Amino acid sequence: MVLIRNAQAKEVDEVFDLIERGVKEGSILKRTKTEISSLIKNELVFVAEDNSNIVGIVILDFYSKRLSELRSMYVTPEYRNSGVGKMLVNALLKKAEQLKIKEVMTITLKEMAPWFEKSGFSEEVHGFKVALFKKL
Repeated sequence: MVLIRNAQAKEVDEVFDLIERGVKEGSILKRTKTEISSLIKNELVFVAEDNSNIVGIVILDFYSKRLSELRSMYVTPEYRNSGVGKMLVNALLKKAEQLKIKEVMTITLKEMAPWFEKSGFSEEVHGFKVALFKKL
């Protein structure tokens, strides 16, 4: 049975390794062990654990109570389409509510947008916001 919980300080390397897998797949951006350690200390990293193995992660990047970001979500291939991702997102959103964050955003691959929409995210919020990007 998969358990969703806060990552522990001793799990920095495991979380980092999963992020590196996602980076290699091109699905998430690189993070440093220092960043991960700080985020774990602040209870902003959630892991999915099955049989003492971490099989998924998600991180809440706290910017402000106005806006924070769901980042670095990764589920190992053998656990995809099993509900683990949804469980991770729900844990993150619960934490965001506890922190009284008004809005959580995520930037994702285009093909993942429908999955996040099923979890309540929308491309346009309140009918007037849009994310804009500039390549450098």
